[in-house]
Amino acid sequence: MTDLFSGTPQTATSHTSTSTETPTWMQDAIFNQLQVARGVAATPYQQYSMPTVADFSDTQVQAFNQMQANQGSYKPGMDAAQSGMQGFSTKGTAGDLQAAQNQYLRQGLVDQNLNAGQNYFNRAGQMDIVGAAQPYMNQAGQAAGNIMGAAQPYMNQAGATTAEALSDRALNAANPYLQAASQSSAGNLGQYMSPYQSSVMDTIAKQGARNLSENLLPQVSDSFIKAGQFGSKGMGEFGSRAVRDTQEAILNQQSQLANQGYGQALSASQADLARQAQLAGTVGSISGADLSRVLQGGAQYGNLGQTAGQLTAQQASALGQLGQTAGQLTGQQMSQLGNLGQMQTTAGQAQQQFGLTAAQAVQQAQAQDYQRQMSALQSVASMAGQNQTMGFADTSALESMGLARQNQQQKVLTAAQQQYLDQQNYAKSNADWLNNQIRGIAGSVPTVTTASGSSTGATYSPSVLSQLATAGATGAGLYNMTTQGSDIRIKENIERVGELPNGLGIYDFDYKTEFKDHPLCGHGRFRGVMAHEVAKLNPKAVVPMGNGYNAVKYDLINA
Repeated sequence: MTDLFSGTPQTATSHTSTSTETPTWMQDAIFNQLQVARGVAATPYQQYSMPTVADFSDTQVQAFNQMQANQGSYKPGMDAAQSGMQGFSTKGTAGDLQAAQNQYLRQGLVDQNLNAGQNYFNRAGQMDIVGAAQPYMNQAGQAAGNIMGAAQPYMNQAGATTAEALSDRALNAANPYLQAASQSSAGNLGQYMSPYQSSVMDTIAKQGARNLSENLLPQVSDSFIKAGQFGSKGMGEFGSRAVRDTQEAILNQQSQLANQGYGQALSASQADLARQAQLAGTVGSISGADLSRVLQGGAQYGNLGQTAGQLTAQQASALGQLGQTAGQLTGQQMSQLGNLGQMQTTAGQAQQQFGLTAAQAVQQAQAQDYQRQMSALQSVASMAGQNQTMGFADTSALESMGLARQNQQQKVLTAAQQQYLDQQNYAKSNADWLNNQIRGIAGSVPTVTTASGSSTGATYSPSVLSQLATAGATGAGLYNMTTQGSDIRIKENIERVGELPNGLGIYDFDYKTEFKDHPLCGHGRFRGVMAHEVAKLNPKAVVPMGNGYNAVKYDLINA
């Protein structure tokens, strides 16, 4: 019986010779495989038209541009710092010291005090002790003739002078100065403090706060905004350091100003107390000297009175003592003139020392200011390098992200190319597989011996299924030999060439161009049935292709 799987029995040859034949199904398989190979070989070469190498991503291009733009960004800050450093390297402080000395030394006042002291020394050196005592000695000789008349007035004066001397006027005169000098120099500093110091300290604090809020913090914010790190932890730390450094700078300047004002007030208070003590000593010395002179005068008057009551020799002795006293007074005057000269000289030396100290303080302040400026320039240079480093770090991160995108795109392109190659090699791979299957079983296939006489059906002509499979197997595997795209809508150049026993038509046809690369279709001329005709006889043999069209499973046509 003729069906899709076996052909019509053939009449055996009438000769008596014998021959060995491969079974029909094996011949069909080999024939079909040759048809498949011929169809694969006839497939034209299709060049891959899609890109295979990924271009640089937009992020990579952005990173390249940023790196080029960031080159040399440190140079302005570094040049400014270097220029400032070069200016400080050639700046000396000797000229500033000389100018400060000229301002505070006041050489004219120093010379004036030194000259005044020298004048007092000259006057002391011109005093004549003997000349001062000689008149009294002469009077002693003259008074010998009038002992009693001359003695009585002196005795009266001696009594009055002694009473006056006992009134403690020397201590009373020095006591106010001693009380003032006994005060603590630190207890009354308030009256020596400058009334403008508090205002200056407040101004320093306000200017520092304004510089922080109007300059430093906005600059930090702008820098981090430009770097894309606004609100980051680094920005918070950088802002905290700016606030801390500003507060330290303000406190440092206020502390220096307070220490300077306290030192000046303490020096002024100590100098004032020293002057009070010196005045007390001077007043005490003058009052003591005056008291001594009064007491000595009283004694002299008493001596004169006693002398007046004695003989001429005693009167002469009293006048001689007066002469001695006059000499002593002259000596005391010389000592006082010497003390005054020493005080004037000391004042000149103190003025000179003040000028030198003030000049050194000015020079030290200028040196500290230079040091602060140099530190600021170093910070500018360091920040310039840090800014460029941070820029390069951002660019590196951007380039890494762009590289990751490029690699991903390259994987997509490579996968697309491999998929295309797999599609192009799909038919060849299936043909190779079928060829290997046939070679594997060829050695174990039994042969059939044909003898003369009528055929008993041991050999068959090619079956209808093998004819259809041979015509439609191009570009398909083993599954495709029994399942083939058969929808009339995907075919063209259709020609009816026969009919199956069940009435199904057999057609030669080509697949339309847009369907030739489908796994159930192919390139070249094909032979088969139409899906809509098979569906009327056996709907189970019609299956979807997955794209809206139908295919036919040839092994189910007679089921």
